Amino acid sequence: MEKNIYVIHENDEWLAPLRESFKKIKAPFKEWHMDKESFDFKKTPPNGVFYNRMSASAHSRGHRYAPENTKDVLDWLEKDKKRVVNNSRALELEISKQKQYKELKKFNINYPETYYAKDKKEILEKAKNFTKPFITKHNRGGRGLGVKFFQNNSELEKYINGDFEDSIDGITLLQEYIQSDPKIITRVEFVKGKFLYAVQVDASEGFELCPADACNVEEKFCPTNPDGNKFMILKDYKNPEIKKYENLLKSNGIEIAGIEYIKGKDGVHYTYDINTNTNYNSIAESKSDLKGMDSIATFLYNELRK
Repeated sequence: MEKNIYVIHENDEWLAPLRESFKKIKAPFKEWHMDKESFDFKKTPPNGVFYNRMSASAHSRGHRYAPENTKDVLDWLEKDKKRVVNNSRALELEISKQKQYKELKKFNINYPETYYAKDKKEILEKAKNFTKPFITKHNRGGRGLGVKFFQNNSELEKYINGDFEDSIDGITLLQEYIQSDPKIITRVEFVKGKFLYAVQVDASEGFELCPADACNVEEKFCPTNPDGNKFMILKDYKNPEIKKYENLLKSNGIEIAGIEYIKGKDGVHYTYDINTNTNYNSIAESKSDLKGMDSIATFLYNELRK
């Protein structure tokens, strides 16, 4: 009986490099675009391995209910005991930073001081907890959605009474602003639940960052990285938190992820995002033997052949 790798997603652009990686190793795959497919849940799912690449920022591309539809599909697959990579629990964390931070706390991983608010009144109330600059961000975000920087409460008040942009799930995060020097973030990539590599991202121009090519403005020189690219894979990377990250991922059914942290001026690592729909930067990878999408494709093909 024919078996395939099924990729559950909502963004064709992000899938292009994975398609290439599958073709290189002749892995049979099909795509389930969650804004185009329809499913008969009374039928038995097809045979194969199912890779969930649903993104928290789906609504920003006009796919408002793609995560909800994905949840139904994953429930259907899991009920039939299908092999799902990044299961329904992984999806829960992808679309809720609040749930991510609960897990970070459980595994004793440092994260910035954070409060949650469900309306404008509560946002203003919770902001009183900060004496230093802080940021807001969307609970269901990605791509820097809702990320705004505030020096103080009166700046926040102007925003709340002006161009306020609510999170799609109605939950806004208020988070301490971590001062770092130089302004870089680090994203630690995992495949098969194990550390793959760490990429350094120049954050001097702001918060809307993701390591995919679409987010890399190539003509802008980056002062932080010697080759001028905003993204650089770190050689001989060491981080005592790797084991904690791996344990957290395992505990939550997450097999492929990118975890982001910023190192404060105090030398402390503050982890602020678990991304289960991780993208890789081809310019950074061109200078390294490590390839994210190739690693994923090989992992999934090996699972299919088991």
